[in-house]
Amino acid sequence: MMKLEDELTFVREGVAALEDYLASDMVYWPLRPFSTIFPSLSIGGLLESLRRLEALQSRLPAQARAELEALKTHLERVREVHPARYRQKLERELSSRLDAWAWYLEDYERHPEEVAPSYPAQAHIRLKIELLLEEGERLGFDMESIRNRVRTLDQTLRRNWEPGPFLWEEALQEVFPRDRFWWLYGRPRGG
Repeated sequence: MMKLEDELTFVREGVAALEDYLASDMVYWPLRPFSTIFPSLSIGGLLESLRRLEALQSRLPAQARAELEALKTHLERVREVHPARYRQKLERELSSRLDAWAWYLEDYERHPEEVAPSYPAQAHIRLKIELLLEEGERLGFDMESIRNRVRTLDQTLRRNWEPGPFLWEEALQEVFPRDRFWWLYGRPRGG
């Protein structure tokens, strides 16, 4: 995960680039070419960073908290101005993330000892899927067929699941509670 200051910079740059990103054909938009710190911009990545910043905002200076609120307001305006583009990007990213998650689970079932150790990094994919679904449902999109695919993939993970401690920083548990984000509380056997 990024440091808090980097996370805010990612959101700042992501929101600033959002309209260009929505107008492009790219699902993953490089904010800083060849950056080892900043991931490519995507709706899921932006939603994940916003959720983490909300959880940790008490650690931000007052000016940064105000900026975060302004960035969220700007994001909402862009959603309202470009609803069709936003929906298309969201659906394309969901499809891409679901494929990546399915491939990870298939690899895990074939080679659990080799694949399980990478689970904490791969769990970000599952989280982005959930946040994209939540966003789509909040905006009134029909997400039932995608929810069904996620349930099927979750069954595969649950067959091999060992409950355990939260994967990331304890302060994030508030925004990622166990009952809803169970896949962040443990790991697949063999890890």
